[in-house]
Amino acid sequence: MFEVGSIHPAGTGVFDPFLSIQNNTWEQGYNTSAGAFDTKREPQWNHEIHFSDLQVTTINNTAYFGFTIDVNEPNGGNKALISLDALKIWTSATVQNSTSTDSSGFFNGSLGTLRYDLDNNSVIYNHQHSGSGTADINVFVPVSLFAGAQANDLIYMYQRWGNTTSTEGGFEETRLIAGITPVPEMNALFPIVGLVTAVGATHVLRRRKMQQISS
Repeated sequence: MFEVGSIHPAGTGVFDPFLSIQNNTWEQGYNTSAGAFDTKREPQWNHEIHFSDLQVTTINNTAYFGFTIDVNEPNGGNKALISLDALKIWTSATVQNSTSTDSSGFFNGSLGTLRYDLDNNSVIYNHQHSGSGTADINVFVPVSLFAGAQANDLIYMYQRWGNTTSTEGGFEETRLIAGITPVPEMNALFPIVGLVTAVGATHVLRRRKMQQISS
């Protein structure tokens, strides 16, 4: 599930990201302290995390692990749009460092046991916040997908932005969401199936605080 974020203030100083990616046109990377692709600021703001670091958020009686993304795009005109074109999460008992790519330059390696994959879908986000002062997108991944993971397992999250709608700003930063049990309105949270479609027919998401965004 995806939710419109409204954490304020955000920004690196108070946001404490574990994944930071930045490049113009399009960007990709995953959280490794060694650095890979377009990641920045290793190891302080781009580094491995452990399964034991994840905290549970319960929504409508379902347990999720939560992540918040602070998008840093220009907040005006057509430059405010940005697309998330790949999102994958792995667990691994050992440190991973693959940089394998396909013919398009997209990462196609393995970082352990694949737990979640956005697959051939994209999310287009309309960034109406200025800079990196307010967090933008909350992502909730079901705890059930991590069956068998051990507390010391490393968590690797890969993101790729900008292939459907280009990147033109600063860092896209991701942090963990502290475990909470929200009581959302029905239109505040919505399943991924209502948010993403195949690349080439992606819904444009219109930002409204505390409400569902859909085209």
